[in-house]
Amino acid sequence: MGKNMGDFIFNDIIRANQNSEYFLKTANSEYENRIVSSFFRNGELIDTQFKDYDENVKGERLLQETRTFHDEKRAEVQSLLSLSEKMRDTDQVETKNLLGLAFLRRGMYEEAVQEFEEAAVLDKDNALIYNNLGRSYLGVDKITEATKVLRMAIKLRSQFADVHNNLGLAYLKKNQCKKAVDCFDKAVEINQYYAEAFYNLGLAYVLNAYKREDFNLSVNCYVKVMECMEKAIKINPAYRNEHFDRAEAMLRNKEFEQAYSEFDKGRRYVAPTTDFPFILDFYLRVLHAENKLKSGMVLRHIKQLEKNLKKHPSYADLYNHLGVAYVILSKIINNKASQQFHKALEINPDFIRAKRNQRLAEYDQKGIQLLFDAILK
Repeated sequence: MGKNMGDFIFNDIIRANQNSEYFLKTANSEYENRIVSSFFRNGELIDTQFKDYDENVKGERLLQETRTFHDEKRAEVQSLLSLSEKMRDTDQVETKNLLGLAFLRRGMYEEAVQEFEEAAVLDKDNALIYNNLGRSYLGVDKITEATKVLRMAIKLRSQFADVHNNLGLAYLKKNQCKKAVDCFDKAVEINQYYAEAFYNLGLAYVLNAYKREDFNLSVNCYVKVMECMEKAIKINPAYRNEHFDRAEAMLRNKEFEQAYSEFDKGRRYVAPTTDFPFILDFYLRVLHAENKLKSGMVLRHIKQLEKNLKKHPSYADLYNHLGVAYVILSKIINNKASQQFHKALEINPDFIRAKRNQRLAEYDQKGIQLLFDAILK
């Protein structure tokens, strides 16, 4: 732990495997009244999480809050690594997909690649798995591999907007601007509310102006770029940030290389509007403690889903996740019911109604378990 001018700093090295080492740094800023936890791989910042605190929190209390937040972030990563190791030999595709997504969200691309590669072997016709694997390959700069699996995903599911967007990002990394534009165009054609794809489309136009790959794409560059960016901002206002403002000024002055760099930095600080990390965290907790699930945890998750559905009533995924939550809750309740019937029979072994009810509960339990396994495993 370090201390400087009222700030508390905690550091930890986290080793994932023989080839991966991460560095976690957590510090408070009295100026911003915020605790910031930063996660690094090979010296590169890959994830940042923060917690605001009241300006009256100082001294020993602030030290404790900073330490607690740091310990929580470290425990999250260590728990994820532990769960991954525990599930290493499983043949459950959805479990590997969930683990891969958790690694992907934290910027732990090497670990994500391993999970998705194993999932792809188990399910060779799953476009979602190939899409996630492609995103992970992009994270470790395996562009050729990313392009290959993303094309496979498109063959399996051509109307999957995310795949076209990710393939476009692969082409951007190859400086193939025309192909990137075509991919982003397809993504926004499929989903007209896809803010990230609109932003990336504008980014592709800027790169083309810098690389001069296609003359026709470079015509009216400023207008094309800003039309795309304004659409992205209208859907997700977070895209208008300090990097965006600098990039726009550079673009106006035809400083294309610098503009591209600033636009690219700007998009890295924006979370997708449909990103709900609490859902992924919930599933990981379920997997980690399947036999020790508490109804209170599930009910809190259900309330959180319902709250988000009020904001996003057209998101089909949220309704699906809510259904899954009720299946998990019914599993817990059914187990409790079985326990009560068992207690009744311990007191009175000849209690015919309790015997009948226990058989019915056990029958229902098998059906719920099959559904639970199908959903989460």
